[in-house]
Amino acid sequence: MLRRLNHYILFTLTAGLLAVACDEEDLFTSTPAVPQSYNFENVDVSGQQQRILLLDSLIKKAGAADGKTRVTAADLTAIYENSGKLFGTDKNLSSVTSTDTTGTTKAKVTALFKQIETLSGNPAQVVDTYLVTEKGIEPAEILAKGLVGSILYWQATAVYLGEEKMNADNTKVTEGKGTAMQYHWDQAFGYFGVPNDFPATDGMAQDTAYAKNAWFWGRYANQHASQLDVRQDIMDAFISGRAAINRNDLIARNEAIATIREKWDLLAAANVVHSINATIKAKRENNTGAYYHSWSESSAFAQALRYNPASRISGNELTALLGANPAEASFEELEQARALLQEVYGFTDAQMQNL
Repeated sequence: MLRRLNHYILFTLTAGLLAVACDEEDLFTSTPAVPQSYNFENVDVSGQQQRILLLDSLIKKAGAADGKTRVTAADLTAIYENSGKLFGTDKNLSSVTSTDTTGTTKAKVTALFKQIETLSGNPAQVVDTYLVTEKGIEPAEILAKGLVGSILYWQATAVYLGEEKMNADNTKVTEGKGTAMQYHWDQAFGYFGVPNDFPATDGMAQDTAYAKNAWFWGRYANQHASQLDVRQDIMDAFISGRAAINRNDLIARNEAIATIREKWDLLAAANVVHSINATIKAKRENNTGAYYHSWSESSAFAQALRYNPASRISGNELTALLGANPAEASFEELEQARALLQEVYGFTDAQMQNL
């Protein structure tokens, strides 16, 4: 009887120890659940929000220039440099503009400001409703779409998801900002310009709260979703990448970076297809003002492709086909640009027609 009791006690203790060991193993090997939205501790994207608001203000100011309303280079520079501390911040746009000499650099921005000043207030420079140069270039549109690429797109895909920023410390936590690596990842997400639960909240309602709206690239993603929906892929990658950084899983983080760059590159190319389609349509219909506008948008969006390190194509190939100005762009070359985009990105015929 005593021997049976000893065996029972030994069995009970062994089972208990095994249970504890299993619990401890689960504790150290289990992966924290990935949230369904971009909902993490210590996230600060206020700088990106302020710069997006500054960019929005700059674009609206440039767009106000017409045959009657004069907008000066000083007016535009004040917003670009944020000398008046708009939105309660000393952050600006000039310090985050790409240095790629073939893109929309600070020097090119300054030249566009001067061009807008020279043209504005002169009714002779207006075609339909568009303020254009003698060769049909719309500087306000080149400026707007150029900076969407050389600030928002470049900063997100090349700078903050780039090697230097992603090699930052991931141990020391700053209250409200997280580790340096977490903070850099959040900055990239901030430049995408979408609600934390995008695309469940698509941000197209123009809510008074900034965080409930989609801005620039977020809006482009919504606009093309019926033909090319990359919204969930990009959002899931941003969420899973941040979660991977939280657990210091750099392999998973790098996979997320690759997905973001790949899908965002598709979105950028879709913008070019959309703009070229509009350009061809306006040219065919002899709608000169719309043609100048769409060509300017096409040219700026084509140049933006260069900013993503994972871009499938160089913007130089497209801009060569588009020409230096609308007068140089033929139907044949515009169609060649479309064909090149379809070949490189694998867009379907339906996507090419309907984007």
